[in-house]
Amino acid sequence: MLAAIICEYNPFHAGHAYMVGEVRRALGADVTIAAVMGGIFSQRGEPYIAPPTYRAAAAVAGGCDLVLELPYPYSAARAADFARAGVEIAAAIGADVLAFGSEVGDLTALEARRARLDSGELRARAAALSAADRTLGQTRATARAYEELYGGEDLAAPNDILAVEYLRALAHIDRSIEPLAIPRVGAYHGGMGGFPSASELRRGYAAHGIAAFAGEMPNGALAALCAADAAGLCPADVERLASAVLLRLAMLKDDAAAQARLAGDRAALERLLAAAPAAHTLSELFRAAASKRTTDASLRRAALYALLGTTEEEIAAPVAYTRLLAANTRGCAALGGARAGFVLTKPADAEKLADGGAQFRQTRLAERAFALCFAGSYDCMRTSPCIIKE
Repeated sequence: MLAAIICEYNPFHAGHAYMVGEVRRALGADVTIAAVMGGIFSQRGEPYIAPPTYRAAAAVAGGCDLVLELPYPYSAARAADFARAGVEIAAAIGADVLAFGSEVGDLTALEARRARLDSGELRARAAALSAADRTLGQTRATARAYEELYGGEDLAAPNDILAVEYLRALAHIDRSIEPLAIPRVGAYHGGMGGFPSASELRRGYAAHGIAAFAGEMPNGALAALCAADAAGLCPADVERLASAVLLRLAMLKDDAAAQARLAGDRAALERLLAAAPAAHTLSELFRAAASKRTTDASLRRAALYALLGTTEEEIAAPVAYTRLLAANTRGCAALGGARAGFVLTKPADAEKLADGGAQFRQTRLAERAFALCFAGSYDCMRTSPCIIKE
């Protein structure tokens, strides 16, 4: 049996190791666990803390058998597209189960929420609320309409947001994949009885360096992150892209046609364009562009899409490939069930893809931007999968 987990592992920590263990307990010791992991830029439009091969090695050290890449632009897309692309990869590798964390932890409740969120009644009420109050963005208007119609639920719980999108995506694929919800343990700020969040660990790293990870992740995962740190490849510093982003926004300012082609929140892009002339850093840019209608994540994604010229068509396209990032012996054996030619084990294999490698070449530009975020030297074309032989 092959179970897939769509994830970011930014970085892999004790809570992730707990979930992997719960999947194995639920499905049996013989299950192969494949992580479909965001590679270079995250859903927040930020670079992941370290290159994908290091983070993938940490995941295998923490209990996964196989780690495959969720490539850009899907890794940096809103929840619906992130989930849809991850499910496409899970189907292409022959997954039998899709496991995911959930604050609710109950599939029946999640399916009911999905049906309500998809109802015409909810959409109409959310649209009416947004039209009546221009400070309401779509997310807040939807949450308010949901509470009015169905009662209060925490629609902002991040795992459940993705869980609903996974269920939507599973309903639209040819392969039958069973969902498995794993209840999340502990509060997001960590503390007694819970696990630290990845964002908490990143903040700790910013304040105290790699020592902040000690005791918060399996020893093998810590060793992988220490190796990245020693190579100058942890943490990624998005401010290294500030000049490029600000220049690109200046170029877009009077190019309506180019703006129209970009993916992302149009209001967020407009606010970035207005704020850019007075900004010298990305922190200044996002602070000046902030508003009640635009989330910080939508601003960061809009800036990234502007820099890389990412279009809605690219995000909507089916996933053409995934890269092998790390595996143990069991994980390597599972690759035999993947769709022929779908899993790249070396960059040169991209030329054999059904689209002739076009999607891979588009992603290479994002890889170059990602490489600029580090003090050390990084080139995905020169990296090899981490294969761990027991």
